[in-house]
Amino acid sequence: MFSKVYLLLLSVSSALGADCFVSPRGDDAAAGSKAAPWRTIQHAADSLKPGDTAFVLTGQYNEKVKIRVSGVAGKPVTLLAEGGVSVSGKGVEGESIFLIEDQSHVRLVGFEIRDNLKVSDGSGIRVQGGGSHIEIRSCRVHEIRGKDAMGITVYGTSADKAISNLVIDGNEVYDCDPARSEALTLNGNVSDFQVTNNVVRDMNNIGIDFIGGEDWVNQDRSKVVRNGVCRGNKVFRCRSNYEGGYAAGIYVDGGKDIVIEKNIVSECDLGIEIGAENKGAVTTGIEVKDNMIFGNDKAGIVFGGYERGAGRVEGCSFTGNTCYHNDRHKKEQNGELWIQWASNNRITGNTFWCGEGMPLVQVDANAGVNVIDENQYYSEAGEDECYFNWKDNDVDGFTAWKKISKQDAGSTFRQPQIVLPAIH
Repeated sequence: MFSKVYLLLLSVSSALGADCFVSPRGDDAAAGSKAAPWRTIQHAADSLKPGDTAFVLTGQYNEKVKIRVSGVAGKPVTLLAEGGVSVSGKGVEGESIFLIEDQSHVRLVGFEIRDNLKVSDGSGIRVQGGGSHIEIRSCRVHEIRGKDAMGITVYGTSADKAISNLVIDGNEVYDCDPARSEALTLNGNVSDFQVTNNVVRDMNNIGIDFIGGEDWVNQDRSKVVRNGVCRGNKVFRCRSNYEGGYAAGIYVDGGKDIVIEKNIVSECDLGIEIGAENKGAVTTGIEVKDNMIFGNDKAGIVFGGYERGAGRVEGCSFTGNTCYHNDRHKKEQNGELWIQWASNNRITGNTFWCGEGMPLVQVDANAGVNVIDENQYYSEAGEDECYFNWKDNDVDGFTAWKKISKQDAGSTFRQPQIVLPAIH
């Protein structure tokens, strides 16, 4: 639901340009007024000029739309759904239902986007190339089915011009088939973004992903997703359907200078992962703070390259997070905190609570030097019977952990007060 402030902003913006209207009962040969609306969203999109707003009226539309126009600063072009507007791609050729390529100052607001079927590398909404000031707000994207059938994707493929000042806010993305890709992803030359207040759920792979270092997106490997915030999102039931299932609810893979805060992640393979899959990639400047991560299958917070032949994670911080019972999978448990190939990172001020017989922390043998301190730990096994894994060696008891790892000198073992949020 739109806020009153945002509706006011839309109203002010439309006053700067012309309004046009689209209806399932319209005609593209008509005037495009409310009394004589157009029939297709595509015709409206092609007719927009800077400052114009196309009001898409209640009903069902069966089409795929390419937005081929830009607004200018202070005068965006806007496609705005009024009431219940469903756009289905069923039976229509094309990879994505909405495609925005090399455009700027574009807003897409309030649509239900569905039924992109038998997809091979397609999306409900796709933004690619270069451009700036693109907003995707309050859309529902679902039933994107096939292989690499994704919800919302942003590919910064231009070496010269980033996709910048991007807002993805208040959307719901669910019941898609993104494997082996991701449900909501930013990849390549993308800078200065906000991914906020979205719900991503029920996926067969990663929920939200921020990626750099993939040559097929941008051959300039320095052009990674960077300088953004991922805040207030809810990610549920994102589990990989291949290679044993290691999908994170929220993942940074090769990104730089990103804040991941105040998100809720539950019932995924992994909670939040900060990694670097591509050889030579360095993920750095990531702040993971004040997130609630609970009820995931194999681990809560994970960071580091998965092997020395991959990239590595350096100079990141993890603080104020709550990790609770991220050990639902009975055969594979990797700890509330799992550290892989990573160095010069700080893990402070977090709460880690595991179930009886489950590890609190796992630090891989190839992990570098990191700082772990001032955290609060709890295990239902008790302080003397809880266990950790330090570089392939099991460590029993909190006191032994501090001695052997030379970490957590200022940390405590006591039962915290945790109120778990509802999921749906």
